[in-house]
Amino acid sequence: MNNMKKYSIKIVLMLICFISMGSCGDSPIDEDGLLITVRNDCYVSNFELLDTDLQTVRVGNSYIDTLQQVVIAYVRFGTPINNLWPQFSLCTDGKLTPKITGRVDFTPSKMDVAFTDGDWVAGYGSEQLSTRIIADKSAFPKNALKYTVISGNRKVEKEYTVLVVERPMQ
Repeated sequence: MNNMKKYSIKIVLMLICFISMGSCGDSPIDEDGLLITVRNDCYVSNFELLDTDLQTVRVGNSYIDTLQQVVIAYVRFGTPINNLWPQFSLCTDGKLTPKITGRVDFTPSKMDVAFTDGDWVAGYGSEQLSTRIIADKSAFPKNALKYTVISGNRKVEKEYTVLVVERPMQ
C-alpha cells in the first residue's frame, strides 16, 4: 500500500508539471511583460509635468483633445521646461511609447501664441485658447514631442502631440 501511495503521488506531480509546462506559452503577455487584453480604447486621460522638486509646473488642467490627439500643458511664466518629468494617465490597459525613463526636455514642444482677450480666465488657459491652438496645426512647433498610446489589445495606436504654452506674465 505504501508503494502505491508513492506511485500515485509521483503520477500526480508529473501531471501537475505537464499541465504547468503546457500553460506557460498561453499567457497573453507583451514584450514589456504587460498583460494583453481585449480592450481597444486608446487615449490620454490626463497629463502632468513635474519639476525637479516633483511639484507641478502646470497652471490649471492640461487640455487634451482625443480626436485631434493633442495635449496642451499650460505652464507658469518663466518655467524652465528643459528638465521635466511627464506623467501620462492612459486608458485602461494602454501603454505609452516611447517609455518615460527619466526627465525630458520639452523645449521643442514650446509653442508661442499671440494671446487675445478671453484666452486666460482667472489665470488659467480657457477653452477658447485651447480650441484656437488646436485649430491651427500648421503653427505647431515642427519638433514637438510626440508619444504614441497603444491599446490593451495592442492593435490600436494613436500618436499624440504634446504642446507646452507659457502663461503670460501677470
